[in-house]
Amino acid sequence: MSGSSGPTILWNQLKGKKVKTNDGKDVGEISEVSQNHLRLEKGTISKDKFWIPKYIVDTFDGKNVWLSTSEEEVKGTYLFGQEPSTEQFTRDLETFRKTRGMNVYNSEGVRVNTSNAQEEESVPRSSSGEYKNIRDLEK
Repeated sequence: MSGSSGPTILWNQLKGKKVKTNDGKDVGEISEVSQNHLRLEKGTISKDKFWIPKYIVDTFDGKNVWLSTSEEEVKGTYLFGQEPSTEQFTRDLETFRKTRGMNVYNSEGVRVNTSNAQEEESVPRSSSGEYKNIRDLEK
């Protein structure tokens, strides 16, 4: 279960929400929710389709789902034609936890961060104007 506290939203309630990376880039909209992955689609005619694992989701701010990874990593790692197997998900989750030192994945839902809700097109920024990961904006 999750190492974070506070309110959560069920994964199925995120369908249709926009997804942004930790560098503030829009990577699509959630079109499908499975047991371990979210299917993102971006584009109108020839859509980019990604199956991203739920464990890279950082928070939901009321409008956008924020990932803990960059746009480059999402496009380079998670561009799949079909959903990866449960075994692949388990292996990748263990690798992710070892390399990132993170243990915050919650299979039931994602953390809601309404105190830091951003306007739809805004990107969280530090006082110097650089992008700041939404996780760092907590009190």
